[in-house]
This record gives sequence, C-alpha cells and structure tokens, in this order.
Amino acid sequence: MSEVLVKVEAVKRSYGALVAVNEVSLSVSAGEVYALVGANGAGKSTLIRIITGITAPDAGQVLICGEELARRAPLLKKRLGYLPEELYLYNRLTGREYLQLVAGLKEAAPDGIAAELEFFELAAVADKWVGSYSLGMRKKLGLAAALTGAPDVLVLDEPLNGLDVEMMRKLRLRIEEEREKGRAVLVSSHVMSFVERISNRVGIMRGGLLVAEGSPPELREQAALIDAPFEDVFFQLAK
Repeated sequence: MSEVLVKVEAVKRSYGALVAVNEVSLSVSAGEVYALVGANGAGKSTLIRIITGITAPDAGQVLICGEELARRAPLLKKRLGYLPEELYLYNRLTGREYLQLVAGLKEAAPDGIAAELEFFELAAVADKWVGSYSLGMRKKLGLAAALTGAPDVLVLDEPLNGLDVEMMRKLRLRIEEEREKGRAVLVSSHVMSFVERISNRVGIMRGGLLVAEGSPPELREQAALIDAPFEDVFFQLAK
C-alpha cells in the first residue's frame, strides 16, 4: 500500500453560524491524484486552505507526510507546492526572480527554475516584471512556483483557469508525470472532464460535508450514470 502523504481527520471550521467544513476526513496517498469538487460555497476552498496551513481548523487535524501540520507547519510547508485559485504575485519582481524567491523559501536548489520556465512557456518573458504578465502567464508562473523544489505534495486549486487548450494538455500530462514520481496531488476544478481523466479518486463536497467519494467509475455506478457526461454524475451526487 502506498504511503499516505495527506491525511485529514474530522476537520471542522466555522465562521460564526456558518459551518464551512463539517468534520471532513480524507486522505491522499503517494502516487495518487485526488480531485476535490463541489459547487461554490460547498467548503472545498476552506478545506484546501486548512490542508495548506493557511487556515487553522476549529477541530480535527491535518497530517502532511505523516506529521501533524499544526506542530510542524514551517518544515512541512517546504514539502508542499500550492497553487491558490486567487494568485497574489510580486508585480515588481521578474518571473525568474519570483521563482528564485520561492525556491529560497522552500530551501530548494534553484537548478530546476530554467526548466520550469521553459515548460510553462515563460522563458521569453522570464526577465520581465510579473506586473506586465497576462492572466494566463500569471497562472503559468503560479504553477511553476508550485512545482519548484519537487514537493512531495501538490495542491492545485482551479489550475486550468486562464490556460489555453495546449497548456491544459501539457498540465494534464505533467500531473500524470508527477503522480508517476510518487507525488500526492490534490486538485480542485470545475472542469469535470478534466477531473474524470486525471483522478484516481474524487471527493464531492456539499454544504461543508464530503457527501461522496470514490474512483470515477465507482461514482458513475453510484449515480447510475455509466455513459453520461461526468458533470451529470457530479450533479446527481451533489444534490
């Protein structure tokens, strides 16, 4: 059995009377892609912020690479690559400088920066200010930053937004490659065809709860929708 690199145990988070995440438990193993999906307001973004150590849970715990995140956050965050849905970049740095900063924060060798810039088609603008980048270029820089340092755990929140079709395909192949290297990959996306294609398992959230979980074929059987588009499966199980 593969090592569990992300373990969420009965995590709960409330904002006043609103229970955003309600005792959710899940795990992601080495060499696995786990997709977390749900409608807006389902709680997945809050859960992702808890998993990445940005938001503290009211109850429950998160373990990254077998260690409790709350106790070892600075060390464990160096083993985690994170792409947030809303990117906040340093506009007065160049793309290359930004990746060098990220590598330094992760205490990672900067050797792979040139390769990431090339892969994400940013080499030609690597020495231009990030403030001049388009939405798509900023997203690609965020992805390059998440992958810098070869993290054990990758958390990608809406990674397709702003990407063209060619880069979406390259990213899919890259995620599959990272899985083959033994990374644990947690992806949140509204593009259900992408979710079905890349995921070993999918977790569906509604109202702060994890209401369904399984491989795409298992979820199709559960919804009794074997040949329908996967978004129909999602809607059926997320009711």
